[in-house]
Amino acid sequence: MVFWTWAQGLEDQFDGANRRNLRHFISKEVVETVSHSPITRRNPRLSRNTDLDITSGVEEDDDDAKSGMMPHMQEELKLYLDTGDEKVPLLRMSTMAIFHKLSSGKGVPHTFYGFLKQWPALPRVVVFLSVRIMPIAHVEKEDQYRVTKVRSLPGFYGATYMKGYRDKFNVDIQALVELITSLEMRSVNSKEDAAPVVAEIIAASKNATHIVPHYHVMARRLIIFGAPIINWIRRLFIEDIYRSIAYVFPETVTWLQSADEIVHVGVTAEI
Repeated sequence: MVFWTWAQGLEDQFDGANRRNLRHFISKEVVETVSHSPITRRNPRLSRNTDLDITSGVEEDDDDAKSGMMPHMQEELKLYLDTGDEKVPLLRMSTMAIFHKLSSGKGVPHTFYGFLKQWPALPRVVVFLSVRIMPIAHVEKEDQYRVTKVRSLPGFYGATYMKGYRDKFNVDIQALVELITSLEMRSVNSKEDAAPVVAEIIAASKNATHIVPHYHVMARRLIIFGAPIINWIRRLFIEDIYRSIAYVFPETVTWLQSADEIVHVGVTAEI
């Protein structure tokens, strides 16, 4: 038990030390496009006062006037993955992905960047989930989740899953979606403005996937007094014993989620 706790603690330290800021590898660009909407024309017989005419002083394009359409600008947000050498466009998929963080703290998990490098596309709903074991046996369902919104990028959220030490590990997608949609409805002026976003989130949540890191651990070489013996012992415990046990008994083996909903992203970790 002490050995397992020690090795898991080294993994948590690696996870916390390799967090990244979203702004360091995801850039955004606002693209303006021209769309057309119908022109509302006034009947001169009903409005003789030109001072009250909303179209006075505005020149209309002949083509727009003939077609009865008025041009206006729309903004579209495009996201890119910055790999250092190039910027790869990131398309949005109508899915929901929950990226599990093994340790608490700021930044996104290492698996998220690795996921984007392998599959350069973004789910419509991205949740970075941390788990906190509470010092009580059970946590009530209404108190299990805390959700925040990443304001710099649309569709990104941070969540904390609080469970008792006797609770089974079971992430309730419906509870997360309810909290996310509540955040979105509070961030706009009216329910009508939030309706399209809420509909997209609910549709994406029907295809939810859990992204979990799977560490291929390697013993980090230490440069200290007695290093050859200490490094040999650490390599024996970490690479020969712990790595083998972790492959046979992954952390997700006790989860109530279906195996079809879990994707393991391999990460080489020197611990």
